[in-house]
Amino acid sequence: MINFGSGDLTTDLELEDTEITNVKDIDATFTVSNKTDETKEYSFSSGCQVSYLLSKDGVKKLRSEENLGCIAVLTNIELSPNESETFKLPTLFDVELESGNYSIKAYLIGYEDEVFATRSFTVK
Repeated sequence: MINFGSGDLTTDLELEDTEITNVKDIDATFTVSNKTDETKEYSFSSGCQVSYLLSKDGVKKLRSEENLGCIAVLTNIELSPNESETFKLPTLFDVELESGNYSIKAYLIGYEDEVFATRSFTVK
C-alpha cells in the first residue's frame, strides 16, 4: 500500500549551473528519499519511471514521457526507510529554447502531484 502525505518523502531536483539554450543542455537529477520508518513502493506501467514537465512562463513546452519510447512492462521502486533513489532526467530532446524564464518539474510517472520537485532557470 502506498501512503502519501506531508513528510512521507523528500525530493530534490539538482540542476547543473550551465548555460541552457536547448533541452539537451539541461543536466538534472531527481532524488526521492524515504524519511519514514516504513517501506514505500511505487508501481509503473512502463519501463519509464521518471518524467518532467518543462514550462515557460506557465505554458507547457515539453512533457518528456510524451516523447520517450517507454517499453510497456510493469516496474516498481521500493524505498526502504532512509533509502533514496536518484534518476537522471531524460533530456535528450533537440529542442531550442527561446530566452525567458523556465520551470522544470520532475516527478515519478503516475505520481505527478505527490512525488515531485521543481526548479527554475533562465535562458538568456
